[in-house]
Formats: sequence, structure tokens, C-alpha cells
Amino acid sequence: MMLILKISVSLLPVLIFLLALILMDSYKLLKPMIVIMTILYGIVAAVCAFFIQRQLVVSQQGLTLIWGPLSEEFLKALLPVLMLKWKRVGFIVDSAIIGFASGAGFALLENILYLHSIQSTNPLLWIVRGLGTAVMHGGTIAILMIFSAYITERFKSQRILTFLPGFLIAVIIHSAFNKILASQLFPSEYVTAAQLIILPLLISIAFTQSEKSLRDWMEQGLESSVRLLNAIRKGKFSETKSGQYIYSLREHFPVELVADIFCYLQIYLALSARAKANLMLREQGFPVQPDPDVENRFAELKQLAKNIGKTGQRAMAPILQSSPRDLWQLYYLEKIN
Repeated sequence: MMLILKISVSLLPVLIFLLALILMDSYKLLKPMIVIMTILYGIVAAVCAFFIQRQLVVSQQGLTLIWGPLSEEFLKALLPVLMLKWKRVGFIVDSAIIGFASGAGFALLENILYLHSIQSTNPLLWIVRGLGTAVMHGGTIAILMIFSAYITERFKSQRILTFLPGFLIAVIIHSAFNKILASQLFPSEYVTAAQLIILPLLISIAFTQSEKSLRDWMEQGLESSVRLLNAIRKGKFSETKSGQYIYSLREHFPVELVADIFCYLQIYLALSARAKANLMLREQGFPVQPDPDVENRFAELKQLAKNIGKTGQRAMAPILQSSPRDLWQLYYLEKIN
């Protein structure tokens, strides 16, 4: 009972904050099972970190300041980063939730082991050690994912270097936390209080900016997609810049390939517009009805992509301007159907 009480006091506020992040998300695109699985992954990451660190032949200081933060942040971030890279999450908000969930799972097991080993009955110690560490573990990965999602969207790239800035920031925060606690420069309760103010504040600011950016992207993207679709249906596509570019491809590709590119563009625009409209409906709390034709459209889109080939897809890139977020919306539309 004492161990359960220790864990509850130290981790309950963290789980409440995770729930608050989920409730703050206007679109509610992450399924609860995904969040739960990410928490479980964080527990597995903590087990792996425990065994890896036991094999390291380094000083305690080196483990605390360098190798511990490096290994732990890498393991905590592995699944969330892969989910972002594989387009299983598309927005900064969702990325932050997944990152914090992984860190919360990691902290859960770490705190169980630590709190089980101490005999103190002082609740302040449980809060300082348990809550402080849990907020740090969740906050660093949430910040890593926020930076990674932003850079991925900003530069339309998902190379390994894209995730490096966020990873380095997470490691520095983790190392600084360990250094401050080890050196006792400030009382532990002050460090925990600072974390409880600073990290949630940073994440909340990122949430607000992300939702504003997302809303602007949806409105502008929906307007652009509908405008091009109307031009195609009215036979005025050749008057648009995109149409002129498509017709210019006839000088470099066979007519049949250009026709496939045109069909691909039309289906892509229709799916993109529907996905954005669905997201807007979700934001306003309206139910989203599955479209029985979506599956066939995706099958046709994939077949056209195969016919066009990589060279043709590179030629389409200036028109589609497909960022990871644009590609994710198609994944989302396919999954809800």
C-alpha cells in the first residue's frame, strides 16, 4: 500500500497533465489505444535502458551527465519518431501527446524501482523525486517531438538530421536536470516547481501555435484544392499555372504518362479536400461519415503512382507540394474509412 501511495502521489499529476493534453487537442485524432500503447512502449524503453546502462563501463558522473541522458532519450524517442516518420501522426499537437506518453511510461517504471528502494515516509520526497523525474521524462520527449514535427513540416523533409535538433535539446535538458540534482545547487523542490511551470508552459504555447497553424493550413489548403478542382471540372484547368505546367510535361513525357499524371492530380485534390473538410467537421464536434468510394479512389491513386513511376512523381512535386502533413491527411482519410 505504501508503494502504491508513493507512485500515486508522484505520477498522478503527470497522467492528469497527459489527459489535459489530449483534451486540449481540438481534433481528437489520436485513438486512446495508441496513447496507451505508447505508454507501454515507454515502460519497455525503461527496461531496455536499465539493462544497457548496466553494461556500460563508465564513471557514475559520465553515466549521469552523458550516457544516461543519451541512451534514455534515444530509447524514449524511438517509437514516437518512427510514428512521425511513417506518417502515423501528422500534427505538432499529436506529436507532443505521443512524446509525453512515452516519457510518462518510462517514468512510471523508473519511479516504481526507485520509490520501492527508499524507506522514507516523507511525501515531499516522493513528489520531488517522482513527479520531478516524471515531468522531465515526459517533457523532454514532448519537446523533441514538437521540434521534429515543426522542422519536418517547415523543410518538408524527414531525414535523420531533421530529428537531431530536438534530440540534442532533450539530452541537454535531461543532463542539466541530473546535474542540478546531483550538485544540489538548488533545493530539489525548487527544481521540481520550476519544471512544473516551465515545461507545461512551453508545451501549452506549442499547442496554441500548432492549432493556429493547422487551422490556417486547412483553410488555405481547402480553398486551393477546391479552386483547382472547379477549374478542372469547368474545363479551365489550362488557364491555371498548374495546368500550364502539366501541359508543358508533354515535351518530356509520353502523352499516356501525362494523362496519368492529370488523373492522379484530380484524385489527389479530391481526397485532400475531403480530408481537410473532415478535420474541420471534427474540430466543430460534428460526426464524420465514412465515404464508401474512398477505398476505390485510394486503390486507383496507388495504381496511377505505380504507372507514373518515380520520375513522373518527381515531375508532379512542384504542383502537389506534398509536405509530410499533406501526406498524413491522406493516411488519416484512408484509416477512418
